[in-house]
Amino acid sequence: MREDEIVEKIIETNRDVKWIRAEIAGIKENDKELERRVSAIEALHLPARTGIVSERQVSAGIGAGAGSIAALILRLLGG
Repeated sequence: MREDEIVEKIIETNRDVKWIRAEIAGIKENDKELERRVSAIEALHLPARTGIVSERQVSAGIGAGAGSIAALILRLLGG
């Protein structure tokens, strides 16, 4: 490969990286907007679910409990 071809590939790669970074930033911004919208919808339904633990809280609690039990078992078994 000639030197000018190498330089051209480097420049092209640099452009691609900048484009990918811009796309990722756009995706992250869209995710933030979607999360805001989901939160707004959840807030509308919250009064109807007063006193009820959300599914996310239950899932998080189950996951934390399972992780704690697994860690305890490993410690008891000498892992």
